[in-house]
Amino acid sequence: MRRVSLREANQNFSAFIAEVESGERLVLLRRGKPVAEIIPYSKRPDPKRLAAHRELMALLREGIPLGGVPPTRDEMHER
Repeated sequence: MRRVSLREANQNFSAFIAEVESGERLVLLRRGKPVAEIIPYSKRPDPKRLAAHRELMALLREGIPLGGVPPTRDEMHER
């Protein structure tokens, strides 16, 4: 994993993208602190991401209780 400053990445963007295409991972630094990572694109799904997506979809299907009695249609449209 290579670490480069934002200035250096900006000046040599094409060269760094070529490195990423060949499998290198880049960490972009602003004033010496990591702010972003550029990684090679992968068509393989990330298991953690798939699990998070499944969990989110289940939560959306179930709904989130907000407490109290839900308002009637008329109450929602009162001005």
